[in-house]
Amino acid sequence: KMASYASSTSDFPEKWDPDTRFCKGLGIEGDGKIIELRFHTITASDRVERYIAVILDVKIAYRVELNKYGVEVALDPKKEPGSPRILAAEGVLATLKDSYTLVPASYQAKLFPNVPNRFEFWAPAATDARHLKVGDEVHFKTSGDSLFIKRFFHTSMGDFSHLEGGQVMSQISKVSDKFGAAAGLPQDNMDGCESDEWSD
Repeated sequence: KMASYASSTSDFPEKWDPDTRFCKGLGIEGDGKIIELRFHTITASDRVERYIAVILDVKIAYRVELNKYGVEVALDPKKEPGSPRILAAEGVLATLKDSYTLVPASYQAKLFPNVPNRFEFWAPAATDARHLKVGDEVHFKTSGDSLFIKRFFHTSMGDFSHLEGGQVMSQISKVSDKFGAAAGLPQDNMDGCESDEWSD
């Protein structure tokens, strides 16, 4: 059952192709706590798209990096606290800047730099993101240098203490890589190379 969220809308006067328009670069990943959720509708010139807008209190964020074979290089921030890949809030904002034009001004007031470490991300409404709750703690990865969430999973399992193991696993979510018709970047299609990506 979908949670009851506040809602917002915005118009996009072009064809909706976020992969091409906003999702260049390798993206960022990190951990945060959900502060607020809402249902956001984009009305573009060719279609309507619905998202779950997630305002996160971001605890840590860092740049995605590939090795020479095009495979993502894991980073454990606890083991590498001084890594140059780790981003301060200003670096997160600079990475998301282009796609942040999509966020309504009234919500931008709730985000960094107005509120420390608060950032907004969007996940397609037709994914497991619709089961997220305020207070959930999640690990996220963006689709390129944008606010679009490519995949996420819960890092705090307290909310699932009443579920069986199999049900818990079904809650650990992978958001679809496809936000539109565009094929995306080559590394987006290398899921076979990512089996160890989330291991500690």
